[in-house]
Amino acid sequence: MSESLITKKALGEAMKRLLSAEPFEKISVRDICAACGMNRNSFYYHFRDKQDLVFWVFDYEFIQRVRSRSYAEPFELFETIAEYFGENRAYYVNAFAFTGQNCFSDYFSEVFTRLCAEQIEKYFGDGPNCETYARFTADTLRSALVRWLRGGEDVSPRELTAITKRAYIALAERGQLLYPGDIERCRRSRERRERAEWE
Repeated sequence: MSESLITKKALGEAMKRLLSAEPFEKISVRDICAACGMNRNSFYYHFRDKQDLVFWVFDYEFIQRVRSRSYAEPFELFETIAEYFGENRAYYVNAFAFTGQNCFSDYFSEVFTRLCAEQIEKYFGDGPNCETYARFTADTLRSALVRWLRGGEDVSPRELTAITKRAYIALAERGQLLYPGDIERCRRSRERRERAEWE
């Protein structure tokens, strides 16, 4: 492990301890450095600000976990996400609570939208509305995840995933009953796009 990575991990672990116990706004760079025996120069050599450190912790821990697995279906990915956030509940409750410029909530939304877009493209192809569908899916799942983090300690990540999956299936079934013509048009449009790709 490189010296730079060792330093980043020490700063990240200090931030996780601090942010698990108090709001983001009350934590200073000085606090982070004192918690891991580093100086401010070391901090600013590796990170622009506290938000940058929070983003790095997320990327280092979360993205590695997500990318190290394959998923038979999209809700397996959601369960992996819920497991990670559940293991780090106090930290991420406070990370999501901070709003404003460069906040973690906005950063996570962008990352999560890209992950949802990958899943949508994998199962439904890269249609003209893929980005809209991905953003809608990411926003609804993110909302469920944050609400669960803030008050769902008695619901496991697996239970949260099952509940969320049932809700999506129920909506899809209801949509088939209420909008059969629209669904058929979407199906035919997708089939035409797929045929065009093969030609």
